[in-house]
This record gives sequence, structure tokens and C-alpha cells, in this order.
Amino acid sequence: MKKFLAIFLLLFGIVGCANQTVDENKKDETKEKVEQQTENEEQNIETTPQFENVSFDMLVPSGSTAMAMAHFKATAPSLGDHVEYTVSPYTQGSDALAAAFTSGSSQVIVAPTNLGATLYQKEVPYQLVATLVWGNLYLISQEELNFDDLAGKKITAFGQGSTPDIVLQCILKEKGLLDSVEIEYLPSVADVQSMFAAGETDLAVIAEPSLSVLKTKSENVNVVVDFQQQWEEIYGVSSYPQASLFVHKDLIENHQEVIEPLLAQVEASVSFANESTDEMAKEAIQTGLEMPENIIVQSTPQSNLRFKTAADSKKEIEVYLKKLFEFNPATIGGSMPDDDFYYFAN
Repeated sequence: MKKFLAIFLLLFGIVGCANQTVDENKKDETKEKVEQQTENEEQNIETTPQFENVSFDMLVPSGSTAMAMAHFKATAPSLGDHVEYTVSPYTQGSDALAAAFTSGSSQVIVAPTNLGATLYQKEVPYQLVATLVWGNLYLISQEELNFDDLAGKKITAFGQGSTPDIVLQCILKEKGLLDSVEIEYLPSVADVQSMFAAGETDLAVIAEPSLSVLKTKSENVNVVVDFQQQWEEIYGVSSYPQASLFVHKDLIENHQEVIEPLLAQVEASVSFANESTDEMAKEAIQTGLEMPENIIVQSTPQSNLRFKTAADSKKEIEVYLKKLFEFNPATIGGSMPDDDFYYFAN
């Protein structure tokens, strides 16, 4: 009996020691896991980029560009936890845009492509990062005509010496018609719209959304020339880059991490305008675009809203700026911009 008891106590002691060893091993394993987890967390903290807070303003003109950016302005998408931005009220005319460029008050600006090129030559530190609007100019008539019928006609146009005039003259010259037509210039597209609606001109250059407005007022609106289509056929590029997105070099160089999400969200806004036009029209009005909802909807397909990065649109931009330069070097600041005018993602 004593021998049996001794054996039992010996076995119990062995098992107890074994259990104690297991418990100690578990404690060691748990301790190692905690230490490893803590180390991993510390490494994650060290490797996660810590960006400086940044804030900026964005300026967008009224019209087609506002339609392209309406969804962006309405939804205010996040560009990063450290990023704050505002979108100023839609602006009218090029003077406010030029002032924003020269003062740097808005670090992100949508503007006519040639305005950006002109100010670049004056060492205004902005780069072209993408193009959003690819032309919205049309030649219309009170009657059905084609190119062969234009000789000897008078065309009412607007924007003498600027893009509408240059595009008109380039196309007419390529078609051999420039010397056989008379061009009458009015101060603005609104003046052309009023004159055509009153029946005081039979042939006119018009831009969207004025074209859609005229179509609601008159049945005698016939599109004779789609200048965008003609530009593509003549010069072998996908239309001309009418309005582009420019970003201040300070934002590009010191907050590079903002540019990719900015471009992604602007592209999404342009896509939304084309794919969900009815909803975009409501957002455009809600965000301050003073235009009837039905006109926004009707004019969007002819406004040629399309997002292309600077890298993807460089060829089209250079063709366009070269034609402007040949017409009048002053329209692009006196010379063709170099490669630093464009932003190319790393």
C-alpha cells in the first residue's frame, strides 16, 4: 500500500510539473504574441505616411465647365483626411480667372487652355493636369445648308481673335472658303443668340448652351458645321482642348499625395455629367449654375465633356496651341509652352 501511494504521488508530481511547464509555456507564448503585436503596431505607425494638413480653393467658370464639375462641387468628395478645400461660386468671364492665376488665390483652376498657356509664359506657377471640355462650337443656319453653300455668305460670329474666331477661320481656310465669306463680329455669344432668334442673321457661329436655348425658341435651327468633328477630320486629333484643369506648383510639389485623388474625383464628376445628366443638372443648379434645368440636360451631349490627363491629351493640346500661335502668337503668350507646362504623374 505504501509502495502504491508512493508511486501515485510520484506520478501526480510529474503531471503537476508537466502542467506547470505547459502553463509557463503558454504564458511565454502569450507574452511573445503581445510583444510581437506591439512591435508590429509601432512599425505601422512608423511606416504610415504622416502628411501635413493642406487647404486650398478651387475656381470654376460658369457654363460647360460648371456642368463638368457640378457633381464634384455638390458632393465635396474627400481627398484625404488631412485635406480641406473650398469651391468658389461659379465665375463669369476671363478676368476673374486671370486674377486668380496671378494672385494664387485659387490653387486649382478650370480655365480656357490658351489662357493657362498665356499666363504660363508670364511665369505664373501653374501646370495643366487634365482637359475637361473639348469644344462646343457650331455653325448654324435658318435653312438647310452644307459647306458648298457657304461661298458668298455672311457669317455672324463672336469672340474676335479668340478661340471661337480662330477655330472658325482655321476650318474655313482648310476648306478653301476663308476668302469667299464675310465675317461679322458681335461682342458675345448672347448677342449672336439674340440676333439669330430675331431672324436678323441667317448664318451664325454659336456655342452650347446657347444652341440648345435657340432650339427651344425656333424650329429653324440647322447645324451646318460641327467644328469639333471638322477639327478631328482635318488635324487627326480628337477635337480641340477648350478648357483644362490647372494646379499651382506649390500644391503639386509639396502635397503630391493630393493630386491623384483630385484627378480621380474630377474624372468621376465628368463621367457623372455624361452618364447621369438629369441628376447632374439638378446638382448644377443647386451649386449655383444659373441655367434652366432642361437646357443643361439638352446641351450636355453637345458640350463634349471628356476627362483626359495632360499626358493623354498633350498631342491635341499642342496641335491646338500651334494653330492659335500661327493665327496670333499673343493668343498663347507669344510662344509655345515647354514640357514644364504639363503635369505628368510619376
